[in-house]
Amino acid sequence: MSSNNKYDYIVVGQGLAGTLLTHDLLDNKKRILIIDKHLKASASKVAGGLMNPISVRRCIPAFPDHYLTVAFKRYKELEQKLNNNFLYTKPLVKLFRNNEIRDLWHDKYNSHDMDIYIKGFNKSNTFSCFKDTFTSANIEPAGNLDVAHFLSISKSYFSKECDFLEEEFDFNFFNESEISYKGYTSEKIVFCEGYRLMNNPFFKYLPLAPTKGEVITIKIPLLEYCDQIISKGVYLIPLGNHLYTVGATYKREDLTDEITDDGQRFLIERLEGILNLDYEIVDRQSGIRPTVKDHKPLIGYHPDNNRIGVFNGLGSRGVLAGPYLSNQFVYSSLDTIKRFKKIS
Repeated sequence: MSSNNKYDYIVVGQGLAGTLLTHDLLDNKKRILIIDKHLKASASKVAGGLMNPISVRRCIPAFPDHYLTVAFKRYKELEQKLNNNFLYTKPLVKLFRNNEIRDLWHDKYNSHDMDIYIKGFNKSNTFSCFKDTFTSANIEPAGNLDVAHFLSISKSYFSKECDFLEEEFDFNFFNESEISYKGYTSEKIVFCEGYRLMNNPFFKYLPLAPTKGEVITIKIPLLEYCDQIISKGVYLIPLGNHLYTVGATYKREDLTDEITDDGQRFLIERLEGILNLDYEIVDRQSGIRPTVKDHKPLIGYHPDNNRIGVFNGLGSRGVLAGPYLSNQFVYSSLDTIKRFKKIS
């Protein structure tokens, strides 16, 4: 912690992007001030944390292979560092909706395009609890990150290792030439604000196109713990104690934090296309994802001021892409905004 209000970095936002970046900066012995206010619509705080290496609709890699390798390695390192568990490695089962999708997956597997991730196929009616008439495929490695828990325990850790202002950043108090804010000065500032980047005077020109996502938590009394993630139109992630996360919706038009009838209807219809058992809904949540029009993350420094940075636009696959991109931000020479490979 700094005792003289001078820092190496001010990090604005402690969602997934800001948290990963802060951990990397602390590993490099940087002095950090975090500015963050818990906002209800933050996507990170309601994210299902799915770690799926495949774009299931097209059966193609969702991103370069090294993103996956770095992500699993980094989260395991952070589990040790924080003395806590939040990464859960488990296979993902893709239930096919029809014969055409099944045949596409078999073709990809047989041509060796996807055999690094597809670990075989199951016969129909393998899973009595799920509707798998058209068979299914097993995907590994996969899993999920308990994002809310990861952010919470990271915040506790940061409270000892950094300084923390629990407030929404007010640009009226920011001096861009000095990189100072309310008496705090820094060598650099990095904005990790999520969808609120749209209102950032330095970066609102970037092609951010936020999407709203809704998820539900259900209880399935007759289903003991399932050690697989199920995917068919939506994902079903086991949480333990008969609880499962179901998600998610994607909507650009509505950027409120309200739960919508359309969103709930979509999730329930897709869920009933998966599940053969009775269930009850125990929670509903929504958040706004910082997605980008061309699906390329927004990372680097402002072209007119290389002390003002942005780390944003990780979108719906930020859990897997974030660790690699944070590493690139900290260890690469990013003099301006760098557009990384498209995240499918």
